[in-house]
Amino acid sequence: MNLARPISGHVLQTDALPQLDIPLAPGGLVVGHDGHRQPVIARIFRDRPTQIGVFGAAYLGKLLAFRALAVAAQVSVLTPRPATWEPLVRAAPAQWAAIMPAGTLSPHGATATRPSLIVEDAGMGEAQLRSDLGSWQTQAVLRPFVTPQMEGLLQAFDLVLVQRAQPETVPTIQAAFGLPEAITRWLPQMPDDTVALIAVATAQFVNLAPTSIEETVFGPPTLLDG
Repeated sequence: MNLARPISGHVLQTDALPQLDIPLAPGGLVVGHDGHRQPVIARIFRDRPTQIGVFGAAYLGKLLAFRALAVAAQVSVLTPRPATWEPLVRAAPAQWAAIMPAGTLSPHGATATRPSLIVEDAGMGEAQLRSDLGSWQTQAVLRPFVTPQMEGLLQAFDLVLVQRAQPETVPTIQAAFGLPEAITRWLPQMPDDTVALIAVATAQFVNLAPTSIEETVFGPPTLLDG
């Protein structure tokens, strides 16, 4: 028996279009996968300025920037150590990633289909949050680690990614985001390939799960800077 039957056409009046609801999963940047090997996605590009803190080795910053290219982001890296970021520029499509001196103004013209990621490789220097960001622009401030004096800075970020934390900084992270001790006690125990994805009152441990291409370009996950 042939179960396939032709279906007649359906006509929708234009004034009924607002009632048409098509559910779409939110897109974003793939940070890695969870304990069930399901992708963990962070919506770092939004229709308003966004600021994230990245506390770890340059490896983590380069990996996130490389993955931002996959969502058609224009990547600008402001750094005093351009040689560290050259592998990212070489791996990116032509003119999609650029290394710039510290203090460069944010680029203009970011859109939902062509967002902008500005990586501030701050090191242990001052990490100033940008006031010139527009819609679909995200500033990622890269610092090597959290210090006990950073509670106010942490609270200024929309999202924070942390590699293995020093035990003395755990109370700072816990206070900044209102996290339970049952979560924060694992922060100093994360392996090199794991990060904590943290926002107010929530945290998730994510395996970075680099692809073979990413390992070829940047090497394996590491906490060593450079």
